[in-house]
Amino acid sequence: MSLVKSFAEQVDWLEELRTVKEELWLEPISSGKWSIGEVVSHFKAWDLFVIHHRFPYFLEHQTFPENEIDAEKINQDAALYAKSGVSKSQLLQETIETRASLVQQLQMIPEEWWIQSFYYKNKTLTLAAYIEGLSEHDKHHQNQISLFLQKTANHAG
Repeated sequence: MSLVKSFAEQVDWLEELRTVKEELWLEPISSGKWSIGEVVSHFKAWDLFVIHHRFPYFLEHQTFPENEIDAEKINQDAALYAKSGVSKSQLLQETIETRASLVQQLQMIPEEWWIQSFYYKNKTLTLAAYIEGLSEHDKHHQNQISLFLQKTANHAG
């Protein structure tokens, strides 16, 4: 499925971030925004969330629980982790392994399950739509980082 392929392609993009200079890793990508490290940690945190708090429901064809997700806390914890002293290399490795695990799990889902509807908070969703939304969100952050890296490269030389 092409959705899984585009989701998996982020692993290659994360590998490319290994070449980012250390001094840029925790620098905000623009005023009031996260750093590259914080965005990478954000990807890992949400992949773990999907693995542990969404995937089991997809596999059992169950509706998501109605309890509220504290997205702000997940994001804050991810940002704090990026700034906790974890190395760029370690954070990238953890994020790559987490995404690879998620992709592996997605690849095991039968084709017909991708289009089955389920309900969440008065909305009808499919797994395909859910993963597509995550992928679009990732691309948004990837574009922000790419622009930042282009600007810093232009100013450096």
